[in-house]
Amino acid sequence: MEQNQFEGLEEVEMVEVKKEEEVSSLKEYEKLLIAERDREDYVKAITLIKFGCFSQKEVTEVDFSKLEKLTNTKKYKGLYTLYRDLDKMQLLFIAELVEDNKGAEDERKDLKPYAYDVIYIEAMDDETYRAVVHAGRNNVSTALSKLVIVADIAEILITVLAVIALIGSAIVGSTSYTGFSLVVYMLINSATFIVGATLGAALLVLMHIRFNKYKDQQ
Repeated sequence: MEQNQFEGLEEVEMVEVKKEEEVSSLKEYEKLLIAERDREDYVKAITLIKFGCFSQKEVTEVDFSKLEKLTNTKKYKGLYTLYRDLDKMQLLFIAELVEDNKGAEDERKDLKPYAYDVIYIEAMDDETYRAVVHAGRNNVSTALSKLVIVADIAEILITVLAVIALIGSAIVGSTSYTGFSLVVYMLINSATFIVGATLGAALLVLMHIRFNKYKDQQ
């Protein structure tokens, strides 16, 4: 009895195809293992798409007998279902292309796909995948760090302009205004730069917080 349990675990780890009627008979821990495997593959597929490791084309036929549908994952962009090619151990997203007859008087609900939009995820081992993710995130991190530097410089410039505007308004307004009225005059004439510098500072703080969190996750 114990041997059969271990054999079942090995089957899950070897990613054996399970028919729908067989899935219902799986033990709870086997279902959890399959769900976790599917989740990791979905994350892997989405990540590789973000880094450009895919090809996409429209095909008229797909041999679904060689594919395993990952039922524990959501659809990519609400259209593409994730499959696993059991021969090549490659992940691919497939979207059915059906003729659009919505709203027509003779609208049909039973139309079969005339083609399939397939996104082929590049197959790679775990070591290569980790290297790709590391390189991709480093490049993204570098680009974000440059963006933060540009934002810092822009905030400094607009703050300098706000100060110059205040000083200029004080000089010009001093001939006609004094005391509180001069302060109001200065604020009105420098309002654009002051508001810009204030909003820029707030956005810059949020940008730094998000960027620091991103770096901590790497």
